[in-house]
Amino acid sequence: MTQSTNSSQVTPKQQLGLVGAVAIGLASMLGAGVFVVFRDVAAAAGSLQNIALAIAALVAILNATSIYQLARVQSRAGGVYAYSRVYVSKPASFVAGFSFVFGKIGSIAAIALVFEEYVLPGWHGLVAVAAILVLTGINLLGINRTAAVAAVLAVVTTAFLLLAIFSAAGSSNSVAIDAMALAPGNALQGAALMFFAFAGYARVATLGDEVQNPNRNIPRAIAISLGAVLVLYVSTSLAFNSILGPSLVSAEAPFVAVMAIAAGWLPSWVVVAVASLAALGSMLALLAGVSRTAAVMAEDGELPKIFKIRNSQGAPWLAEIVIAVVAIILVQIGTLAWVIGFSSFSVLLYYAIGHLSSMRQPKVERFMPRWLNVVGGLLCLMLISAVPGPAVSVSLGLLVLAVAARHLAR
Repeated sequence: MTQSTNSSQVTPKQQLGLVGAVAIGLASMLGAGVFVVFRDVAAAAGSLQNIALAIAALVAILNATSIYQLARVQSRAGGVYAYSRVYVSKPASFVAGFSFVFGKIGSIAAIALVFEEYVLPGWHGLVAVAAILVLTGINLLGINRTAAVAAVLAVVTTAFLLLAIFSAAGSSNSVAIDAMALAPGNALQGAALMFFAFAGYARVATLGDEVQNPNRNIPRAIAISLGAVLVLYVSTSLAFNSILGPSLVSAEAPFVAVMAIAAGWLPSWVVVAVASLAALGSMLALLAGVSRTAAVMAEDGELPKIFKIRNSQGAPWLAEIVIAVVAIILVQIGTLAWVIGFSSFSVLLYYAIGHLSSMRQPKVERFMPRWLNVVGGLLCLMLISAVPGPAVSVSLGLLVLAVAARHLAR
């Protein structure tokens, strides 16, 4: 299969290099998830939390390998939506695109709520709304501005995580971890929650030809950003276990608790500031990726054509605005727990379709054995079944309605 092209798509004026693409990937993962998810994973998985982390990491690696293989030969924006349109079918690509857009709008709302909880809790969503509006404005200025801000935020977050990891490793206040202090929990449920913090490594694939030499730089950016985050997450988990032990489950702000013990000289407001910046970086990358996917779906007639219109900076401005409005509505009516559940369900379904797309590539394009695609797809479905709360039933209902509406429209 030769590189995919689309003659109706105008080449954007702005393009990212490899560094900018890696920045988008890092900012997408090192967002609010890392500051809230470890506690919830420990609560769900109990003494099996390390197994939950390992399962989530394995799923992330297999998913990223599939996306890497697809991105080497397909440069069109949209990620799995665009890939499945080539290798599976148009209905499957619609399901992938809808899942990505729906799930990531939920993620934007969830991370905006986390940002408000750190900065000014109790403002009933007003701070979260303001953050969404400001970041939408930055994205409308073009992808290079998005990457520049994401790079700064990714560097700050990475530096803080390294400080926390090394402070914990050198602390004399580590605890002896009692394996029986926490009862065994649900490792799959813990892994489903942990995956929320991993989701984002292929976000750059949704940008397509807004990246220079996309068939080369997108796969490299995926490999570099995921590799860096895997190391950081494993080290962070070890730091939490070493310093907090079983008390991690009850810690309201795990990083504040860890740094208070391991680096007492660091003011707690610094931790709050870093968590807030990480949330902003993640939302910024999310808004860019979701709007590009929506624009490509509009080009294909899967969404109203008006969403494909781009401004002079190459940004799909109407798609950006509508996505921001929907996220703001979710901020006003949703709660953090179930919004994260919706995001996990939708993103895991999206990657399951990605494995199917990768599996159907011709031999000349492949380096990943098909049996690994099968394993990756089955693991995605297993984690979907373990997503807590009403996310599975409600998300499936919305998906069925969307597919029915598409069928009737045609």
